[in-house]
Amino acid sequence: MSSYKLSLRYAKSLLDFAIEKNSLEPVYNDVKLIDETIHSNSELKAMMKSPVITNDKKVAVLSALFKDKINNITWSYIELVVKKNREAFLIDFGKCFVELYNQLKNISRVKITTATQLSESVQAQIKNSIPTKNTLEIENVIDAEILGGFKLQFENNMYDASMSKKLKDLKAQFLDESYVDKV
Repeated sequence: MSSYKLSLRYAKSLLDFAIEKNSLEPVYNDVKLIDETIHSNSELKAMMKSPVITNDKKVAVLSALFKDKINNITWSYIELVVKKNREAFLIDFGKCFVELYNQLKNISRVKITTATQLSESVQAQIKNSIPTKNTLEIENVIDAEILGGFKLQFENNMYDASMSKKLKDLKAQFLDESYVDKV
């Protein structure tokens, strides 16, 4: 079974348990904190994957990082996963948990890449122009290499209206020489 599928199973079980204990929001915030910490620290990520480091040491490190900052439900779950030698799955676990949380709360994520930061009014226009019953969360990624325009990702769709794409397409047309009359 793939790492992602196992991470999804672990995320689902914690989500169900958090709902049962009426602690979904605190657990959600904890999982986001843990996920951000793991993905921003390559040494922590390497430790989680390492078969050489004992589970007790991993629990001690994670305890020092998180135990006083997160809910007891979240900590108990993380501790259990590590003691069962499944700590490597915590790397994708946060992403899976957030996906399940968003499905539960009817939240759709929209990722829009632009050359500059979008204003609040433009973000509101984007939210209003996307037909969906879900609440939209917009993530604005800044990438100066697209030169202008935007790239929009929503659910499984991607729309590229960037200047870099248009220039790349134009260059391909010139190299193809399809505009030259063939004799």
